[in-house]
Amino acid sequence: MPGLTSKEATRIEEGLHVEETLVRKFGAYAQQCADPDCRRLMLDMQALHQRHYDMLLRQVANANVGVGQVAGVSWMPETGGRPAFSPGG
Repeated sequence: MPGLTSKEATRIEEGLHVEETLVRKFGAYAQQCADPDCRRLMLDMQALHQRHYDMLLRQVANANVGVGQVAGVSWMPETGGRPAFSPGG
């Protein structure tokens, strides 16, 4: 696969930021849920958005874009369902 255009890289970067935010938010919402069904739903949504985040990272890797060439992306390997980004960042 050829490298990404600047526009494609920007769109993927935006998508990564959106998915990262959603993973964090649904994780926080799950911690606040007293109802087990609500908590499960929030955790399911968190997992869905984590998969989206991981999928976007794979697109960057498949395009042979080096680390740091998509600005603002912290390149880390998948971590078994946990966010693949630094939760404090």
